[in-house]
Amino acid sequence: MAESKEKIDSIWERVLSDLQNHLGESAFKVWFNHFQPISFENYVLKIEVSSKFVKSWLEQKYLHIIQRVIKTYIPDVKSVVLTISSSPIETLQKKRSILRKMRIFEHSKISVFDVNPQTNLNPRYRFDNFVVGSSNELAFAAAQAVVNKPGLIHNPLFVYGPVGVGKTHLLQATGNEIIKTYKNLKVRYTNTEQFINELINSLKNKSIDEFKHKFREVDVLILDDVHFLSGKAKAQEELFHTFNFLYDLGKQIIFSSDRPPALIPDIEERLRSRFEGGLVIDIQPPDFETRVAILRLKAQEKKVEFEDWVYELLAEKIKKNIRELEGALNLLIFKLKYIDKLTKEVVQEIVKEFSQEFYRKITPKKVIQTVVEHYGLKEGDVFKKLRKKEYVEIRGIVIYLLRELCQYSYSHIGDIFNKDHTTVLHAYQKIVEKIEKYPEFSREIEIIRSKILQNL
Repeated sequence: MAESKEKIDSIWERVLSDLQNHLGESAFKVWFNHFQPISFENYVLKIEVSSKFVKSWLEQKYLHIIQRVIKTYIPDVKSVVLTISSSPIETLQKKRSILRKMRIFEHSKISVFDVNPQTNLNPRYRFDNFVVGSSNELAFAAAQAVVNKPGLIHNPLFVYGPVGVGKTHLLQATGNEIIKTYKNLKVRYTNTEQFINELINSLKNKSIDEFKHKFREVDVLILDDVHFLSGKAKAQEELFHTFNFLYDLGKQIIFSSDRPPALIPDIEERLRSRFEGGLVIDIQPPDFETRVAILRLKAQEKKVEFEDWVYELLAEKIKKNIRELEGALNLLIFKLKYIDKLTKEVVQEIVKEFSQEFYRKITPKKVIQTVVEHYGLKEGDVFKKLRKKEYVEIRGIVIYLLRELCQYSYSHIGDIFNKDHTTVLHAYQKIVEKIEKYPEFSREIEIIRSKILQNL
C-alpha cells in the first residue's frame, strides 16, 4: 500500500487541478487550501483537511464530486474519508500552504483594473471569484445559463435583492464571461442612474439619436438598479422602446433591482410586464456558511489567512451585508500590525469597534428620509396624527429601524415622535410580529434597511 500512496502523491496535483476545473476557482481556493492524502489502505483513501468546519462543508457540498474526480485518476479507490488535521493552522504571515508551493494560483493575483471603456465592465468581477451559496446559487445558475445561450434562454434575466448581496458582481461577471466566451458580441453595462443622466444630456444637447444608437447597437444590455426608474416617465419610455428593439432582434437583456418588478412603484405596466417576461430570481443575504466562504476568499485575495474561528466569529456577528463583512475584515487586518496575539476577545472588540463606527453614521433623519422616499411620502407625513392604517404602519417601520439600526431606547424614540414609551414599544412589537409572520413584508424591511446602509 505504500507504493499506492506514493503513486497518489505523484498525481495529486492533477487531481487538485481537475477539482478546480469542476468547482470553479473561488470555491477551490476557499475550501481546498489544505487538502492532501495521508493514507490509502483497504481501498479507502483518507484525506486531511484543515478543520471540522471545512470537513462538514466538503462532505455536504462536494464529496460526490471529490469521489468522482479521484476515481478517474485512481480507480482502486472505493471510498474517500475526510479527516481533520491534528496540527494547528499557524498565523498567516508564516504559513505557506500546499497550493502556494504548487503555484496553482499565480495567475489570479488581484490588482486594480480600469473599467473597460467599450463595455463599462470592471474586470475584477468574475464568476471565479463570486462565492456561491444557498442564498444565490439559483441566480448564479441562471447567469451561467445566459452565458451558454445569450438571447435564447432567460431573456430578460431580472435579478433582485437588497444592497450588498452581490447583484452588481453577478451582473458584471456575466458580462465579462460573455465577452470571454464570444469575442464578437458587444456588451454594454450601465447603472440606471447613469442611463437617466445620459438621456437627460442627450435631450438637452439634441443628440438623442446618439443615445439610442449607444444602447441599441449591443448584443447584450445589462442595466443595474432599475428601481431608480420609479417616477421617471421619459426614461421608462426610452427603456421600453430600447427593450423592444433589442428583444425583437434576439439580443440578451439583464436587469437588477432591490425588489421584484411587482413592487417597483410608479412604473408603467407595459415596462413592468417586460421585466417579468423572462426569469425573475432573487438573491438573499448570504447564510452563515457563505459568509465564512466570502471572508476566506477576501482574506486570500489580501494574502492573509486566519484560523477558522476568526472567520466564523466575524460571520456570526455580521449577517446582512457583504460590504460590512469585508469592512470588518479590513479593520482586522489593519489591527494585526498593532497586536501581539490574535484572541477571540481581540476579534470581538474589533467587530464591536467596526459596528459602532459603521452604525454611528446612521441618523434618525437618514432613517426617516429613506422610509418616506421608499413609500412616496413626505418627511412630515410620519409625524402627522393620521390614523390611516398605511401611515400607522409606516411610522411603525421607522420606529423599528430606529430601534434596530440606531439602537435607541423606546423613550428616546418617543421623544422624536412626541409619544410615550408604551406606544413606541407597541408599534415596534407590531412590526416584529408582521416580519415573523409574512416573508414578503420581511423582505420589504430588508430592502429599506439596505438602502439606509448603502454608501455609509
